[in-house]
Formats: sequence, C-alpha cells, structure tokens
Amino acid sequence: MPVVLSYGITAQDIAEVFRSLYLETLSEKLKEQGRPSTVARLALMAGLTRGEVERLRALRAEKRQFRALSTQKLDQLARLLASWHDDSRFSTPYGAPLDLSLQPERGFKTFAEIVEIAGAGNDPSLVLDELLAAGCVEVHAEKFVRCINRVFIPTGVDVSRVVRLGQYVAAMNATMAHNLLRSSTEPSYYERALVTGGCVNREFRDVALVYLNTTLQQFIEQMDRWWESKEEEFRDPSGSRYGVCAFFYEEQHHVNEVEIKQIANLQ
Repeated sequence: MPVVLSYGITAQDIAEVFRSLYLETLSEKLKEQGRPSTVARLALMAGLTRGEVERLRALRAEKRQFRALSTQKLDQLARLLASWHDDSRFSTPYGAPLDLSLQPERGFKTFAEIVEIAGAGNDPSLVLDELLAAGCVEVHAEKFVRCINRVFIPTGVDVSRVVRLGQYVAAMNATMAHNLLRSSTEPSYYERALVTGGCVNREFRDVALVYLNTTLQQFIEQMDRWWESKEEEFRDPSGSRYGVCAFFYEEQHHVNEVEIKQIANLQ
C-alpha cells in the first residue's frame, strides 16, 4: 500500500487491476479446458458487461506490452553487469571487472564495447546514467568507469522500479500457488523462509544485512555463473523462464510478546 499511495492510485484503480487479472486467469482456464474465451462467455462468467470486458482486455494488452519493454530493459542491464564480471574480455582471470575507458584508447576496453556486446541499448551515455543512479558504477577522472556492484536495482520511485516490484511479487505468489495446487507428479518449487524467534532491535537488522550482503551475495553470484553455464544446454524457445529470488524482510508486530503470552494463557 505505501507504493500505491505514493503514486496516488485510487481504490477504483486497484479494483480495475483485479478485474483485469481475474479475466486473464479465467481466459487461461477456459483455454486449458478447450473452450473459447469469447467476450460474451467471459462477461457472463465474471458478472461484467461485454463493454467492460472489451475495455479491460484492451487495457491489459497495452500494459502487458509496456511491462515487457520495461522487463527487457532490466534484463539488458543485468546481463551487462554479468558480462562485465564473467566475460574474459572485460574481467580479470579472478572474475574482477576491469575499469573501462569512456573514450577509445589503445589497449583499453571501452564502456561502449560492453554496452554493444550485452545488447543494453544504442546510447552508452544513457546506460551509464542508469548504472550510476543505481550505484552499480563509479566514474573516475572523467576517463574510465569502475563497476562496484554486480546487481542492478533501480533507485527512486520510478516506473522501472514498480515493474520490478510487480515482477518479483508475482513470482513469489506464483511459487506459492504452484506448491499449493500442484499435482503429485509435479515437483515442489523451492520455498523457504527464515525469521527471528522473537522481536529484536534495529542493531540486529544492520548486522544481518551486512552478513547477507557478503555471504549470500557470493552465493548468488556463484549461482548466476552456474545458471548461465547451463542455460544454453536446455534452450527452448517454447519453454518457460525460471529463477530464484532472495530478499530480506521485516514484520511489524502490533502485539508484543507479553500480550501474546497472556492471550495464550487465557486459552
């Protein structure tokens, strides 16, 4: 809800999003059953008018196209950072990213080269601005670029960041839905959570974040390399995309532990 309020989204806007999602899911179910998902049938099953169904489907298609473009942009920048670390042309034998020149210089790799190889866009200056804003790179002496973070996380409240939010929340929900509804022949998707046994102070949070940003980050980078090494072997244009997501979270407790114990004793 904080993101919703920050963008001035109304309750009516949220209701419209849920109606669109409902129609899309209903349409997919009908296709699985071999039944046509006509406007008339969707309107009848969803309790909407035909005009509402047509409008919501057109709006959904437009948003899907926009989301695809935004996701493509995020993927391109993530691929650029991965290449900077893993491609031997832009990294040391130990996997450390090389400093890249902003202008062509004899014997030096340039930032424009990696932008072109990673397919991250046609304007290296715009790509550089995005990486700078996300805290992934630093510019030194206005001559070369140094990579300081392998992970691209957009900063500020902008469209790219909202797309990222929707993408990963949807991924988490899809994993939980799969595990709840899967048949006995389907594998269970990895789903684990770790939380403190009781309430702790902010100092624990800061210590835990430092630990995660070193230990877990190393594991994610190792997995990223393994992922890339296996991807070509299983390439299938008609297949699906698979991923792993890790995040730190905070639970706000409105009832303290003393009150919880008192309630438990009464029961």
